[in-house]
Amino acid sequence: MSVFSDIIKYSRLALQLRGFLKGTITLEQSQRAIAARLQNRSLNLINLIKKGIYQNPKSPYLPLLRYAGCELGDIEKGISQDGIEAALEALLNKGVYISWEEFKGKRIAVRGSERFEFKERDFDNPFRPSYYQVRSSGTRSAGTRTTFDLDFTLEKCYYRIPLLLAYHAAAYPMGYWVPILPSAAGIAGALQGVKTGQTLSKWVSPVNERQVRALLRDRIAMRYIVYASRLWGAKIPWPEYVGLDSAIVVAEWMADTRKRSGGCSLRTSPSLAVMVSRAAMENGLDISGAHFQLGGEALTETKLKWIKASGASASTTYHVSEIGWIGCGCAEGTVADDTHLFHDAIAVILRRREVENAALEVDAFVCTSLLPSTPKILLNVENDDYGRLEAKKCGCIFGKLGFDRHLSSIRSFSKLTGRGMTIIGSDMVRILEDVLPGKFGGAPTDYQLEEEEDARGGVILNLAISPEVGAVDENEVVKTVLAELQKSAQGGKLASGLWSQAAALRVKRSRPVSSCGKVMPLHLPK
Repeated sequence: MSVFSDIIKYSRLALQLRGFLKGTITLEQSQRAIAARLQNRSLNLINLIKKGIYQNPKSPYLPLLRYAGCELGDIEKGISQDGIEAALEALLNKGVYISWEEFKGKRIAVRGSERFEFKERDFDNPFRPSYYQVRSSGTRSAGTRTTFDLDFTLEKCYYRIPLLLAYHAAAYPMGYWVPILPSAAGIAGALQGVKTGQTLSKWVSPVNERQVRALLRDRIAMRYIVYASRLWGAKIPWPEYVGLDSAIVVAEWMADTRKRSGGCSLRTSPSLAVMVSRAAMENGLDISGAHFQLGGEALTETKLKWIKASGASASTTYHVSEIGWIGCGCAEGTVADDTHLFHDAIAVILRRREVENAALEVDAFVCTSLLPSTPKILLNVENDDYGRLEAKKCGCIFGKLGFDRHLSSIRSFSKLTGRGMTIIGSDMVRILEDVLPGKFGGAPTDYQLEEEEDARGGVILNLAISPEVGAVDENEVVKTVLAELQKSAQGGKLASGLWSQAAALRVKRSRPVSSCGKVMPLHLPK
């Protein structure tokens, strides 16, 4: 992207910001918007497929649909007679789906005797304006590229007010302990907060621009969006750097804000929320009644236990960059990550599949976008996660809005997660199978990475090194892994910057775990 092109895109974004920031969304508006989207699910999907696929000669789905012998009328008939999910199941069974590896352009799609090759940009919604481009965390490639589109941001705002009301946090100041760009979570969330009338009083980032080696375009964009927003009336604070060894700073802010305002909310990852809760309890700080809005990694029972011990509450938000918000935590949930699926905007079915580099079969989430504002047009595309999907009713605010489909036990099948950052499995496979044996000796099967949760809710990544390798400098091994992550895309830089602070990566001298007679590079929890 040229400097001149950047200037044009930022100018467009500034003009759109002015309109976006006029007025705030009310609960009544949210209710109406959600009700309309639920009522028009089938029509919305049919229109998106018609315009975004069948009237788009460059659509990556057309070859798959031709292979399956599916015309637009066939899909319309299936949706009308059997419903969206049943129609999508029928398409999946005919080979109309995109695996995660195919979506990322890492594998050629094979359907019978046919071969199909895709690139990530093939799935971009051609009808959305192009403003600032952001990327998800990911080290297998440059991450997932999506457009920072304020129309799409507005669509997601409708879920935010019910979420805050469910946990009695709507009237209190909000703080952020989330990364700066290239992670888009902070800036997008800040704008959503402004649009829903919430006071964003503090933003701290667990990494600074030096640690993530932020590109010049990200440094400029960070300043541009913050100051342009202020120009149009949004009071977005400039993010301060607070490292993982300074969770007490965030805990003190929460305690002071709670005392002055009667309550507060903090948006962060589950691991960082545990750090804040522990810091508050160990230093006699009262954060009871405060609310943690969590995302970026799984909220486990252990983490939730530590958060509740401080007197605070927690809710989950399930977000994927190319989809947006997939769901929010259920206030009446019986498990920590019980999540209401926002099936007004996304349809989800399950696909049983094997996991590469790990002896594991999972029920992968297969997603289809329903709204025209979606940054990516998705038709039966895996989103890299797996878990449970069930229909059940509840009495919380999201249940009353009509969201009666729940996801739980949500995990990634190609990523390991720690401190709210993720690394893509295939990049770690390169480090484990090529880099470490080449530098420290041994064979690829002598190294294995496994994710573990300790008794305090912290995430530890254990690097198992077989005793057959012989003596190694463990500190040098860790430095090597972090240095290799720094060489990869922005997601790797973010992960390396956080893990180097938190000592999240540890060497364990033991033989890698064998499963089904195989030693896999990644040992993922089942």
